[in-house]
Amino acid sequence: MKLFEARRPASLEEVSWLRKALRRQFGELRLPSDVADETVLAVAELAANLVTHSHPPPRELALEAVLDGLVLTVTIEDDGGPFAGFEAQWARATLAGAEDGFSGRGLALARRALDRVTYEQGPPNRLTARRLLARRRPVILVVEDEEVLLETYCGLLEPHYRLLAAANLKDALKIASDTTVDLILTDFHLGSEPGTALIHALEDDSERPPIPIVMITGDPSVRLRALELGVDTFLTKPVQPTALLETVSLALIRATRQRARLLRYFGSALDSLVHPSLPERLGPFNLALRTGTADIGGGDLVVHLPRKGADRIVMADVMGHGINGKAGAVAQAAMIRALDVGEQLAPSPYLTRWSNLIFSEPGFDAAMATALVIDLWEDGAIEIASAGHPLPMVLSRTGVRSIAAEGPILGITKDARYESVQLRLDWGDRLLLATDGLDPVELASGGPCPDWLVREVLERGRQPLAKVVDGASHRIADRLGPDPEDDWTLILVEGISRAQRAGGLPAMAQPVPPESDPLPSGTPAPAPASPTVSVPADGPSTLDLSGVAALRQAVGEDGFRRLALRFVDNTLRRFLEWEDLVARRADVPLASAAHAFAGVLAQFGLAGTAALARQVEHEPDPAARLDLARAVIQSGPPELAAFRQWLDAPSDGGS
Repeated sequence: MKLFEARRPASLEEVSWLRKALRRQFGELRLPSDVADETVLAVAELAANLVTHSHPPPRELALEAVLDGLVLTVTIEDDGGPFAGFEAQWARATLAGAEDGFSGRGLALARRALDRVTYEQGPPNRLTARRLLARRRPVILVVEDEEVLLETYCGLLEPHYRLLAAANLKDALKIASDTTVDLILTDFHLGSEPGTALIHALEDDSERPPIPIVMITGDPSVRLRALELGVDTFLTKPVQPTALLETVSLALIRATRQRARLLRYFGSALDSLVHPSLPERLGPFNLALRTGTADIGGGDLVVHLPRKGADRIVMADVMGHGINGKAGAVAQAAMIRALDVGEQLAPSPYLTRWSNLIFSEPGFDAAMATALVIDLWEDGAIEIASAGHPLPMVLSRTGVRSIAAEGPILGITKDARYESVQLRLDWGDRLLLATDGLDPVELASGGPCPDWLVREVLERGRQPLAKVVDGASHRIADRLGPDPEDDWTLILVEGISRAQRAGGLPAMAQPVPPESDPLPSGTPAPAPASPTVSVPADGPSTLDLSGVAALRQAVGEDGFRRLALRFVDNTLRRFLEWEDLVARRADVPLASAAHAFAGVLAQFGLAGTAALARQVEHEPDPAARLDLARAVIQSGPPELAAFRQWLDAPSDGGS
């Protein structure tokens, strides 16, 4: 479904026009608001970068937005020279920003908002951006007022999660109130305000479920206080990369299981309303159904509607998970049955009326879904219409073909048009129907079922249908693992002969030789042992580079060097500011600055100086505090020089 198309002169002013036009078009659809806002911002940033950094500059931009199933694809073409090094700039863009002209916060915001971006040099040059309407990766809000630490935490988490970043409490509160967040990672000290203010604000928000909070602190004395207020768990500065990733992962798992228990407690009645079930035979067809449920449940449903001369099967996959997904599925099940009362509509007008019902009711935002309507007629005919659902496939003795039943997802626009497809199954043919949770990467765009599943069904061609779906279910479970991201549903419909209808059981199609799946990639070699670096005698005796080496391994050599150089520049400036405070005997500002300074120093291995800064923070006597601050000036520069020496030494690949 094409949502938007425009061709404009290539200038920053015209990029602004495109942004407004695209936002207006998305506003007329029922796209999730966070998806629409983030995608429009990302597209505008990418287009601005193409205008600014292509050489020679383009004269014209062409933009197209298309929705296939649950995948929104935006393509930007330009007639200029190539954007040299786009892939490298894209890979190293971070939410904390950078000093160069086009790998800073704007490009990082685009990277955060999109699931995949590819750039092909032309002419014309083509940039393609993809975004799933249904969120797959958890969203984490990272709150840290130290720029280098914010970038460090984001760099470690970004490969695994969708990130939001805030450098102060005000921005964090706005993001948490405007966006669905799965976890918050925050420093305890945010300037002059504690991170616990986030907890109080979220406790008063009845519009969202509880959000797990991981708090980072260099002051163990605040641990009990924060835990009493509702913090999920703690990390102590300096933060080790493995500890950060493990702590965030475990906090998300615990929150998921808590919601799952609540869902099971409150959702048993809902399950009885939407639990998928089908008879094993409908007219001249055999049927088999298998389902799998994610830990917190989702919105897959299958409804059987007996009709005059036919049986209707309705499959739907509701966007959302947990209680919201189940509530959406209940609403969809009610609409499916209500729409079948009275005039019996054919599949295409049935979908149009269903879609209009969702589009016209603001309260049905949680009920947006993909859907299939399949009519199985007594004479063996089948009619299918689709609303953004993965394509049905016919598996026969002579080959495999997709059924081109296409249409927009339910509720995305008013008076959506759907086309029906008619077919017949010969004896032994099988019609394969699935929801995208079965293979999220391949099926989310409404495409055909993946080859591995098709092969699995074909290889079992001689077996009864129930054994075929049982075997396919085991293969699906192996691929998705013990903790699938989404519910999945698989249905097989089989045409049967008159003899089989009378009780016979003829042989099915011949099996097809299997194709080998690619071997799993090898596991990376373990990181080498972390070094210890000596420093001059007038400073501390060692640097603690164990965590720094792990950080270097985690973010890669280029990413780490960029972080480390920013740390060095930042710390040199901070030492000058520290000297000025000592010269002015400003013991109170020194105590205030010490906490954040100690956190940054410890994160990059300057453990001795970090320990002195912590003593400055907690020393009650002003004179003693100034003496400790002078010790920081004496120990810090030699330690920083040793760190820089280690940084410039040839790397052995991991340390």
